[in-house]
Amino acid sequence: VHDCEGWLITGSRFGAYEPHPWIPPLEDFIRKAYGEHVPVVGICFGHQIIADALGGEVRKSEKGWGIGRHTYEITRKRDWMGEGRPAISLSASHQDQVITPPAGAVTLARSDHTDHAILEYSNAPVITIQGHPEFSDKYASALWQARRGKALSDAQVDAALASMLKPGDGALVGDWIVRFLRSVR
Repeated sequence: VHDCEGWLITGSRFGAYEPHPWIPPLEDFIRKAYGEHVPVVGICFGHQIIADALGGEVRKSEKGWGIGRHTYEITRKRDWMGEGRPAISLSASHQDQVITPPAGAVTLARSDHTDHAILEYSNAPVITIQGHPEFSDKYASALWQARRGKALSDAQVDAALASMLKPGDGALVGDWIVRFLRSVR
């Protein structure tokens, strides 16, 4: 865990609770990094696997797919978030989500679809985000189109594409991640 100054765990097509042979070693790595106060940032699957590894509950949402541009209400502000914005909008593409955060995790943002959209861990330098600040609009749109008629219905894809008219805050959240990592050095 000390090979890098910090770690970023990104999205995956797999679920944190699925029985893949690489999941237990990843969860062990997360627990070790957490215990040794090595900075970690989780995005989507990373958000979920960190919560799962540290004792939270992750599963498929009863609300179904979360796709499109989602707006998340900021419920608690941190200095690394900069200006006091009441909400942010990010591209989302997930079925799974954190249902119950682990002990020591504080919810910083939520939406009607996702109660725990951004988590900060109070006992270690860890933040996690359900949405995708790294997705460009072009990439997100192509991803949903590729899933049309397979994992997603035409209506779901059309609604997701229409939601992209709302401006996104991926660059802002990317800045938050940088500020967070600088703040924990």
